[in-house]
Amino acid sequence: MFKPVHITLAGYYLVIIVPDISVNTAQAYSRIKPQKSRESLNKIINLPIQEWRYELYNDFEYVIFKIHPEIASIKEALYRQGAIYASMSGSGSAVYGIFEEAPALDGFDKYFIWQEKCQI
Repeated sequence: MFKPVHITLAGYYLVIIVPDISVNTAQAYSRIKPQKSRESLNKIINLPIQEWRYELYNDFEYVIFKIHPEIASIKEALYRQGAIYASMSGSGSAVYGIFEEAPALDGFDKYFIWQEKCQI
């Protein structure tokens, strides 16, 4: 059963990087092996965002990163540039990062980039 989750990202910067990579969604779903979380999603979401990196993950990443290592590289680059949390969106190929300050985003010139300061 789902319960409402109340969080705010106000003041954080959200960055979405979209590489020119087509992910086969059917292939992703056929290969995924969902992992049971140690904690409930509600409990994880209520942790400080800095702790999400170690508790909140996208099961599709294990599959897609093997097929498209460039997507994994984007996620790691976001962390190197100061993201407090980064993840692939859904079954890919977009990757998003949450930052405490506006990032410089060096090395992402060949990708579509969206960046905004969260208001809510």
